[in-house]
Amino acid sequence: MQVWSQVATLAKNALENDGAFLIFLQITYRDLEPICLVRNTEDIVWQGVTWTRFPFVIGASSEDGKTIPAMSLQISNCQGLIQAYLQKYNGFCDADVKIMVAYSKNLSNPNPEFELDYTVQSVTYDEQWVRFTLSASSELINRYPQDRYIANFCPFRCGDIRCGYTGNDTCVNTLNSCKVPSRFGGEPGMTTR
Repeated sequence: MQVWSQVATLAKNALENDGAFLIFLQITYRDLEPICLVRNTEDIVWQGVTWTRFPFVIGASSEDGKTIPAMSLQISNCQGLIQAYLQKYNGFCDADVKIMVAYSKNLSNPNPEFELDYTVQSVTYDEQWVRFTLSASSELINRYPQDRYIANFCPFRCGDIRCGYTGNDTCVNTLNSCKVPSRFGGEPGMTTR
């Protein structure tokens, strides 16, 4: 859980406030300097970097429990600036996107009040908008650890080269149904507890 600074918490809970919560967007790609944008009417200097004012819209996150959560991001395509980067740098395939929120009256604090990290999954564009589909970083896509160890279960497909069986019968990937027990790929020594 991320804890907000005391200044931002007081501002968030105040009935009246002359500050604003700014949304910062940083796109990082291999050979390119990070693109630093802020949704504001003027450029902002924060974390020692000048963040360029730019219109963008962050969509709602979609989550169905079966696939990796995704989120949409639309950045204005005014003057074709972002589109030119897309065409030059492989469509920002697997670029890292960081979304941060900071309070305008507390920009001396280099730590964001809120931060989310994403990876670009797909990009489309037209004359008005560049539309990104963002998802969780790629570490969540790959299984870790790479292999699973299950008692009396063979991960080999019946009849493939690791299995070694060449007959017509099939097995159900258990030690009891294995046609070539000497090539069983499971862990028969594990207990089932």
